[in-house]
Amino acid sequence: MNNRELAENIVREMGGKENITQNWHCITRLRFNVADSKKINIEAIKQLDGVMGAQFQSGQFQVIIGSEVANVFQEVDQITHGSISEEAAQPSSSGNVLDKIFDVISGIFTPILAAITGSGLLKGIMAILVWANMLNAEGSTYMILDAISNATFHFLPFLVAFSAANKFKTNPSLAGALAGILMYPQIMTLADAGEVSSVTFLGFLNIPMNNYASSVLPIILGVWLMSYVEKYAKKIVPKSLTIIFVPLLTLLITAPLVLAFIAPLGTFIGTYLEMFFTKLFGIAGPVAGALMGGLMPLIVVTGMHYAFFPGTFASLGKLGYDIMLLPLNLVANLAQAGATLGVLIKTKDTKMKQIAVSAFIPALFGITEPAIYGVTMKLKKPFYASMVGGAVGGAIYGTFVVKTFSFAVPGLLALPTYIEKGTNNFLWAVIGVLASFVVGLIVTLVMPFDTGEEFAVENKESTTTEDQSSIVENKSHKVIAPLTGEIKELATCPDETFASGIVGKGLGVIPAGDFVYAPFDGTVTMTTPTKHAIGLVSNDGVELLIHVGLDTVELNGKGFEYFVKEGDVVARGDKLLSFNRQEITEAGLSLYTPVIVTNTPNFLDVVQAVGEGENVTAGEEEVLIVVS
Repeated sequence: MNNRELAENIVREMGGKENITQNWHCITRLRFNVADSKKINIEAIKQLDGVMGAQFQSGQFQVIIGSEVANVFQEVDQITHGSISEEAAQPSSSGNVLDKIFDVISGIFTPILAAITGSGLLKGIMAILVWANMLNAEGSTYMILDAISNATFHFLPFLVAFSAANKFKTNPSLAGALAGILMYPQIMTLADAGEVSSVTFLGFLNIPMNNYASSVLPIILGVWLMSYVEKYAKKIVPKSLTIIFVPLLTLLITAPLVLAFIAPLGTFIGTYLEMFFTKLFGIAGPVAGALMGGLMPLIVVTGMHYAFFPGTFASLGKLGYDIMLLPLNLVANLAQAGATLGVLIKTKDTKMKQIAVSAFIPALFGITEPAIYGVTMKLKKPFYASMVGGAVGGAIYGTFVVKTFSFAVPGLLALPTYIEKGTNNFLWAVIGVLASFVVGLIVTLVMPFDTGEEFAVENKESTTTEDQSSIVENKSHKVIAPLTGEIKELATCPDETFASGIVGKGLGVIPAGDFVYAPFDGTVTMTTPTKHAIGLVSNDGVELLIHVGLDTVELNGKGFEYFVKEGDVVARGDKLLSFNRQEITEAGLSLYTPVIVTNTPNFLDVVQAVGEGENVTAGEEEVLIVVS
């Protein structure tokens, strides 16, 4: 499907645009805040062609798209534009406090990362040019480039203000004005001079003179306070006077409170965050580095890395460098790339090779979601190998206190930001990256794991019925044919999402009947409004998706009928749903029906028990063997 169709399907399966309270995106994921998470059909979204995965993390609903995320987001934004009301967008009072914090930080920083990473990369290029004597650090060209690269970081409060205003649902222009107040030249001059530590406002309010350039916490806390002041101002000011007096009251109340209390508190928190991490690495550098480098993939997957952003910017602003988030993310990302290359070399499965190739190159440049979700986490042990590689690189970085001097996407292109004249910082940065990559690669190559190969036809033919029965009886689970029809290998599926195995291993059936039956004893876990698919879990833990036809969601339920509902307990052979083959073919849609074990990674393997082209009868033949 094209990007517009994908966006429409995602929004529909999320409960419609009225259920979306905020939407934005990062490098590979669509990110949403929603009014009611129960309205989201997460399994249906995972099945969409073009979606690599979907999950709830850190108070957000995330849809993993990959390299097309920006284009899909444009379509989503057009669909939802103007439909998000301030009332609908109010944050829920329920939920984990940490999730709310991560959600806020992520929602603020993700939209402005383009400016931050672009400027950071330019600083790295400038460092290379100066190091190679191709750019004079005293010349006018350097001065202009320095202005271009530094402006984002110096005036970071303005970027954060506008992004925070969108997150907190307050007026962006007032948020920008608040950032201007924090960075007012006279205040910054007094702060830099150090001769005046504070001034008095209205004869009783003491306002400290601080330099808030490059800071983030003061303006985040300030805009958060402003969102409440503006909301209550709207309640007390007559609607006919709102445009005049609400901005006036908002600024007059918020600005003095921010200057006197909130901004100094933000500076205090940021300073001590920076001091804590600096002390941590000063006391136990190798241990802290190994721990953070090894755990970084899990931290990124859960979205917890956003919690380190304020400390990172505080460190960059005060010390001029970062020794934690960005360096350790760099070694973790290259370890992920090494593990992905190991899978690419080791696997004999064509589909897995294709996925590994497409994931390996972005991982080298710091975009690891395709590698994590499509390769290493799917196969499990390569993910552990990447954690080992990250721990080795992290230990090196922690031992030699490797620093980065600018914010850039943690990949190979970020290495120039580690150049520091007169030191070995860049050398140790390269050594740590190489160590992470090589260890991730080697551990993946030597560690035994299921590399995704499908059983060869000749192996299937040579396995006796007695042998198969023994496997099933001792350590496997049966999946009986849920439909009558012709068996197809999953790799032949016209839908690449199913054929690639991203959703899970299984097979296809070209139906010769019009009913789907329960292939085992279990429970119905998923139904769809369009009734074209059903999800089940067996009593022994096999999760199965039966998707009748391809793109049959377009029929909007026409010709389909459920005989069960979510939560129903079913026995093998129970009728689950009916469908009209004639209506599917007349609509120009494929009858190819994938039968997928969606929790494939939880098992050693999923084996197709019947050959390509064989005909089966629903409820009789065993079609899949799930090996545990």
